[in-house]
Amino acid sequence: MERRDYILDEIQKFGQMILGLLGKLVRERQSEQYDFSLALADQEFEEEAGFSLRMMVGMDDHNLEAFLANHPELNADNLDLLASLMIEISKAPASDPKDFLLCAERLLNHADEMDKTFNLERQKKREYIKAKLQ
Repeated sequence: MERRDYILDEIQKFGQMILGLLGKLVRERQSEQYDFSLALADQEFEEEAGFSLRMMVGMDDHNLEAFLANHPELNADNLDLLASLMIEISKAPASDPKDFLLCAERLLNHADEMDKTFNLERQKKREYIKAKLQ
């Protein structure tokens, strides 16, 4: 029972961390002094999560699947949040949007596989990604 509670706590902490970074990124974008640094965001994410955003972006499907299997905190909801973070990073002037958008799409696909349900919000994100990649 304690192990299950610990895992649930880790899942919640991870989700809160992603939401915090996402909120920070959106707030910075809305300010007049918007100066996004992917290196700083990646460093902050790595300190909190223990792995790098750039590392995730560089993974192929097989490696990403193996990575997700080793990280129980990356449940469907947190993958959805992580995909949203990747989409927001793709909007930053200093990033390469294609790589982040493709990673977000893969994360959304994995979230659907985990949930085994159709999710309208995820579908909207996929449509946004598809439009941006064209």
